[in-house]
Amino acid sequence: MRKNIIERLITFLGIPQNTPEFRWTKTPLYKKRLGAVKYTWMLAGIIMLVVAQPAFILGSSLFLTFLSFAFLEK
Repeated sequence: MRKNIIERLITFLGIPQNTPEFRWTKTPLYKKRLGAVKYTWMLAGIIMLVVAQPAFILGSSLFLTFLSFAFLEK
């Protein structure tokens, strides 16, 4: 089976794949959370397009980035 670009980059850089942090990204709970984050970003993107205010777009993007990292953390 052919590896995707991320897996090839991980192998090329020699990043260890047996750490607890790396194994966390393969769990069903993480994948469920990732799906929720993707849905939230799509919904927020539509709202940003509707509002069309640069300050709102910048502020909400920064806030959503923070929430995404916090929600995907173990």
